[in-house]
Amino acid sequence: MRAVRRARPTDRLDEVVAFYCDGLGLPRLGSFEAHAGDSGAFVGLPGEGVHLEFTTHSEGSPGPAPSDDNLLVLYVEDRSALEAIAQRLAGQG
Repeated sequence: MRAVRRARPTDRLDEVVAFYCDGLGLPRLGSFEAHAGDSGAFVGLPGEGVHLEFTTHSEGSPGPAPSDDNLLVLYVEDRSALEAIAQRLAGQG
């Protein structure tokens, strides 16, 4: 298997996509609107066939996250890239 997709629902789709694309600098690969009540966006991660999918439903999210520790951890090994990300995020508040 060479593809990985991580999908997460959110009630704040625009803000989440802005964080990953504008803040972290990941590419927006695509999006969809009003498909059976769902809309979403695909965000690329470094590496072939790896992306995040964020979705929202017209009637709200399916419920709270599975736990308080519902995290996605990204490792940035290049110090200058990490500093650029930190500056972009600081600019977003």
